[in-house]
Amino acid sequence: MDAAVYMAEMVEPTIEEFARNSASRRHAFIACLVTFHCVDYLAHPRNARNVREQFRKESADFAVVDRVAHAFKHVESGDERSPDNPPLMARAVFGRPPGRCGVGQAGISRVADPDGGVEIWGENTPDLLYVVKKAAEYLRGKCVAMADDERE
Repeated sequence: MDAAVYMAEMVEPTIEEFARNSASRRHAFIACLVTFHCVDYLAHPRNARNVREQFRKESADFAVVDRVAHAFKHVESGDERSPDNPPLMARAVFGRPPGRCGVGQAGISRVADPDGGVEIWGENTPDLLYVVKKAAEYLRGKCVAMADDERE
């Protein structure tokens, strides 16, 4: 399986499932984990660590996906000495209930938000569904560039 097939068979359907369950932490974590691991397919057979660092610098969305995926896998990710990769505890990623009467929660839900979402507590990052979609778009571009390089 190459990176483009991985995107089509693993990443895109997983993000679609997250979109149907936009307030689910479980779906958010899985979408971030599967999206992050596209780097392995894009880097192969090279060292994925170098490619990962390049992607983190080029895409703030990929960097967030990386942090969330690793917080999920290891309970905590990041490094307090790194401004580009601050610590993140898995418990800081939370599901935000819809902003509807009867289900909304004061201080967490957004007024008139029909679906809810998943966010990182205390950070000014966009909703994770938006972030993972943008990271996947960035990675799709890398797949296209890789395919173009192979044709040359």
